[in-house]
Amino acid sequence: MLARWPIAYVESEKQIAINRYGTRYGMNIHSHDYFEMEYIISGKCRQNFKRVSNEFSRGDVALFKVESRHEIYAYDEVEVFRVVIKPDFLPKIYEQYASEFKAEAIVRLPPNEISRVENLLFSIEKEFNAQNEFYMEAIAGYLEVLFTLLIRINHMNTKNEKTSSTIDYKLVLSYIEKNLRTVTPSSVAAYLGYNFPYFSKSFKRFFGKNLSEFINLKKLETAQKLLAETDKSIGVIGEEVGFNHKSYFHRIFKRYYGVTPEEYRKSNSDLKKK
Repeated sequence: MLARWPIAYVESEKQIAINRYGTRYGMNIHSHDYFEMEYIISGKCRQNFKRVSNEFSRGDVALFKVESRHEIYAYDEVEVFRVVIKPDFLPKIYEQYASEFKAEAIVRLPPNEISRVENLLFSIEKEFNAQNEFYMEAIAGYLEVLFTLLIRINHMNTKNEKTSSTIDYKLVLSYIEKNLRTVTPSSVAAYLGYNFPYFSKSFKRFFGKNLSEFINLKKLETAQKLLAETDKSIGVIGEEVGFNHKSYFHRIFKRYYGVTPEEYRKSNSDLKKK
């Protein structure tokens, strides 16, 4: 049965509640009568909604409208900063939010905005706990700045996703594989006609790893194949995949695979004999 957290969670005379919670176990699927924002301060967890599981860590914001159904599971100890707001509090902000986001939304903060958002949240928390004169007005001001910032970041994230999708990543892979001996991150960007900083960020967003690491992995995958299937010397193989210094080739191969190129070749040779 769906658990439902009533508006009573927010004290009857208050329009807003703010707290932090930590958990190893999470909360089962539930809904509530108020708007909720959760920010992950530390740790990792999953928020599930609409049958989709989303991973959260520091710098991620989860937003839930009234009646939104969701659940949270933590991998380990996680600290979450929660703000819950009654629908009739700051109707202009809620209206703006409702038109911008769906019933549930995720805003991934860029690294340069994390401290700014955290400072706003901690300022709201400080006002809420102290409850000095005009504290609700102060909270309302901070919330307006916070939501404006989240909407701005969401626009930027959406724009970045659209521009990233215009890059032909099949062409990127083809170029890297055909030019292993000479390829560099900047040469890939130049080949496709993008400036390097923009292309590098878009690539990492799409593949989840930076371009230099990806190129090295492609070189090492080819080196593995050559070690297993040919009698070429270690030095020749290293040069063919763009590692011109044998010592560096040994070092990076062992870092990724836990063995040297010679040891890898020998283990494959022993397997073939069996």
